[in-house]
Amino acid sequence: MAQGTKRKREPHYLSPGQKLLLVLVLVVLFAVSSTVFLDLTRMDDEQTPDPSEGSGWENSVMAYVIAKEGETTAPFYNEGFAMVDQYARGTNVELESWEPYVTESNEEYYHVYLDGQFGYFRCENVTDDRIELLQENRIYVRTTAHLLQEPGEIGLGSLVTKGTLLRLIGYDYFRDDGTVNMYQVKLGDEQGWIRSEYVSFSYDDAMSNWTNDTYSYYSHRDRGDSYGGGNAADLDYFPHAKGDFAAKGNVMPDNVYALYIPSYETSPDKIQQYLDMAEGTEINAFVVTICDDGNMAYYSPFLEQQGLMGAYTYQASMEEFGQAMKMLQDAGYYTIARFICFRDAQLAQFRPEWSIADSTGNIMYLNDSYWPSPFCRDVWQLRVGMAVEAVDNFGFNEVQFDYVRFPDWIKSYMDEGTIDLRNTMGESMAQAVQRFLTYACDVLHEHDVYVGADVFGEVANEYVAAYGQYWPAISTVVDVISGMPYPALFGGYNASDGYYYYYEHPYDTLLQWSQHVLARQNECSSPAVVRTWLQTWDIYGYKYDSVAISKQMAGLYDGGVPQGYMLWHGQGTLFVADDIHDAIRIDYQEEYEKAQAQGEDLGEYMKLPDLYN
Repeated sequence: MAQGTKRKREPHYLSPGQKLLLVLVLVVLFAVSSTVFLDLTRMDDEQTPDPSEGSGWENSVMAYVIAKEGETTAPFYNEGFAMVDQYARGTNVELESWEPYVTESNEEYYHVYLDGQFGYFRCENVTDDRIELLQENRIYVRTTAHLLQEPGEIGLGSLVTKGTLLRLIGYDYFRDDGTVNMYQVKLGDEQGWIRSEYVSFSYDDAMSNWTNDTYSYYSHRDRGDSYGGGNAADLDYFPHAKGDFAAKGNVMPDNVYALYIPSYETSPDKIQQYLDMAEGTEINAFVVTICDDGNMAYYSPFLEQQGLMGAYTYQASMEEFGQAMKMLQDAGYYTIARFICFRDAQLAQFRPEWSIADSTGNIMYLNDSYWPSPFCRDVWQLRVGMAVEAVDNFGFNEVQFDYVRFPDWIKSYMDEGTIDLRNTMGESMAQAVQRFLTYACDVLHEHDVYVGADVFGEVANEYVAAYGQYWPAISTVVDVISGMPYPALFGGYNASDGYYYYYEHPYDTLLQWSQHVLARQNECSSPAVVRTWLQTWDIYGYKYDSVAISKQMAGLYDGGVPQGYMLWHGQGTLFVADDIHDAIRIDYQEEYEKAQAQGEDLGEYMKLPDLYN
C-alpha cells in the first residue's frame, strides 16, 4: 500500500434556501438538456459494469474518468504513483471508496481498479456524473458543414460556415480515444448536431488551414478557378474521419475486385448468372445500381413517402430485391449500392423547382439529360435518404454515388446569365459537391456503411474541373474515390510519329493517370482508398477483353494505386462475361508481389501481348 493517509469526503449541509435554489437549478438544467440527459442515462445503463465482477472490494463504487479542460485523456498511476498509462474520458473505473489517498506532498488520489490492475487517478480526474465529462461549453466551426437535426438521420439544419460560434449543449458518446463523436449545439434558436472533427475550441484554430511537412494549403490556393467549377482555395482540406466498421462485421477487402450489375438485372435468375460468372475467379464484390436516371431497382417506400415514387419505374418489390441481394451476401460477396445523384431526367421533370433551369424558369436539357441541381438541399436529402433505406433494408457494405457533379459545358450560360442553378447559398460548384459528400458521410457512417464517389478521369489533374470535381477535396472526405479513366474517353493528339489515340494504349494511359492520382493523393490530409473503374467495352473495332483489362490493371499497379478495380460495361458485365473471364481469374496483388521480387514492373512481368496484334 502506498504511503499516505485517507481523507474522507466531508458532508456538506444545505440551508432550506440553498435547497430550494438547488431544486430550481436542477429543473432548469433538465429543461435545457433533457434529451441529452436521458441519452446519457441510457448509456450508463449499457456501459456501467457490475462492481462485483471487478476488484473484489466489498463497498466499491463505479465512476468515470474525466479529463482536464481541453484534454481527452487522464493519467493512470501504478501503486508506486508512477504514471503508466493514459485513459480516455468516459472510461468506467471502479473505486475502492470515495475516500481520497493523500500523499506526503498533499496530492489527492482515488484508489481504483481498471483493466485488471490496481492503481490511482488524481481526484480531479474522477467523477460520478456523466454530465461533468463534457468540459467544453462553446466551439467554433472549422469545416463548413450542415448541422444535422439528429445523428444518422437525413434532416438538414443550417449551413454553419468556418469560424461560426456554436453553443455546446450535449454530445452523443465518447470514442475510445476520449474524443466526442458528435456534439449537440445551439445556433440562435436552432438545435442540431455536428461532428467533432469539424470544430475547434478556439477561433484562431478554426480559421486556420491544414498543413503538414509535405503539403501546404497554398498549393491548392494557387490553383484558383480555371474553368468555372470553383476556387480551390475555398474548399476544406482538414482530415475527415474515415469509416471503420470492422468491429460491426463490415470489413472492406484490401483489394476489391468487382463486377457491375445494372438495376434491371437484379432478378434471382440474373443474380445466379453473375454468381456463376464469378465462381472460381478473384471477384469478391458486386456493384449494384439502385437508382439510375429515372429507374429504380425496387419499389421504394421512402420515395413513396416523399411523394416521388411516381417519378420512377422500378424492377422488383422490396421482398424480391432483398432475396436477390441475399444471394450475393450469402455467397460471401462485398456489396456496393450505386446511386446516380444529379443526372436524373425523371426527377428533374417531376420536381422542376429543384432542377437546373434557364433564365425564364424552364428546366434545361444539358448533356443529354435534365439535371436536379447539386445546389438543391432537397435533392441531397432525397439521395441520402434512398441510400439509408437501401443500407438498412438490404445490408449493403458500401454506398457509391455517381454523377456527383454538375453538367459539362455550362460556363457560357453562367457568363451570359442565362442559367439558374438554384444556388441560393452563394456556393461554388466544387463547394456544393464536397459539402454534399460531407453530409452523406455524416449520415451514412452512423449506419456503419462506407461511402464512395465516382469522378471523371480528368479529375486526376491539378485543377478544379468545370463541373465541380476536385480530387483532393473529394478524396479527403469519402472512404473510397473511384476514377473513371476509360482510355476511350481521353482525347487524342498529334504525336511526332502520327496521331496518338489513348484507347490504343491501355497500359500507358492507366500508368500515366495513376501517377497523377498518386500526386493528388499526396495532397490529401485523409486520402480515400483508390478503387478504379476499368473499361470493358470495345471502341472503333478494338476489343477491350481480358488482355486490355490486365494491361489497365498493370498500369494501375505500376503507377502506384493498386487498390482494386470495378469493371464497367453499360449493359452489365454479364454482357461481356466470355471476353473478360481470363482477366478476372488473376490475383493482381499476388502477381505484383512476384514482379517486385524479381525487380520488374507488373506490365513487364506479365508479358502481356500487344493489344491489337
